[in-house]
Amino acid sequence: MGADYQRTTPLPDGRVLWAFQDAEVRRADGSTTLVHNIGMVQDGACFRVLMGGTANDPRPWLFAADTTPFVRWFWPLGAEMGADGLLYVFAAEMNERSPGYLRRTEPTSTVVAVVDVTTFDVRSTTRPADASSSLYGFSIESDSTWTYLFAQCHRQFGFDPYIFVVAHDFTCASRVTVARVPKGQLLAAPAYWTADGWRPDPAAAVAILDTSRLVNSSQFQYVDNQWMVITKVGDWWGDRIVVEYSLRPVGPFTVVAEWTAPLKCNGCNNYFASWIPSTTPGQLVFGLSHNRWDGVASTYYRPTFGAVTAPPRRLLPSERCSLGYCG
Repeated sequence: MGADYQRTTPLPDGRVLWAFQDAEVRRADGSTTLVHNIGMVQDGACFRVLMGGTANDPRPWLFAADTTPFVRWFWPLGAEMGADGLLYVFAAEMNERSPGYLRRTEPTSTVVAVVDVTTFDVRSTTRPADASSSLYGFSIESDSTWTYLFAQCHRQFGFDPYIFVVAHDFTCASRVTVARVPKGQLLAAPAYWTADGWRPDPAAAVAILDTSRLVNSSQFQYVDNQWMVITKVGDWWGDRIVVEYSLRPVGPFTVVAEWTAPLKCNGCNNYFASWIPSTTPGQLVFGLSHNRWDGVASTYYRPTFGAVTAPPRRLLPSERCSLGYCG
């Protein structure tokens, strides 16, 4: 019926894997239930849903055996093809620390499901070299040499008061850091971007985006030899979507597009903008999650989609200078 936090991974044969967290699904008898993660395989205009369990008892696609619904569960993060031809889907292990659901919710570790992209069976589950609650793998993208693991704390429920709820942890919600591993070596020990370049110490990692924003649930894309990042600023809060550009995955990033997020209905909010594969040259497509504060099942968790024209490649002043074009 619906889902949110839409994430896509292009596959080598042209298909696309979608992953969602907290999907509302319809059982065979017409009743509905929530499962903590599902997948979908897109082949052209056709979609195949990936879930565990049965039509009468749906279960999560990933980590179903380790899931205690509403107590301990797993939300998908980024995914990337490995050098071995398997797909590595990163996920956040979530634990509820209160008697209710999403009242005091903590990501406690990062885990990985290794998926066969022919059958979409999970070959194995494991932990990456950095399995911390920093969530390196919140967004994953590769260039020709390296695979980059971008981190954001994803601490959304029960931390700091804002407007009418206790929500995001503002000590970390705006902070995005990045590590890298050799391309396709998703389980290798990473190096972290620090004030002194790439180093093996995660404690020295520095933020690469504007930390004055309320929340940066940012998603990265490497396209036409440039890095694009899209952010629904504030995540649940506000209405501002920002697209930034750099020639390096660590920035500095320059804002190249900015607009107001649309509302699908009265009482809705928008959150989590993410990149969607595009077949149109020069165009970037994004998805945006929606939710109704009153939780009406017929209209909530329905992503919408839009497009932005990719900016022309250009050198930032610091990059021009490094190439000898100062002044």
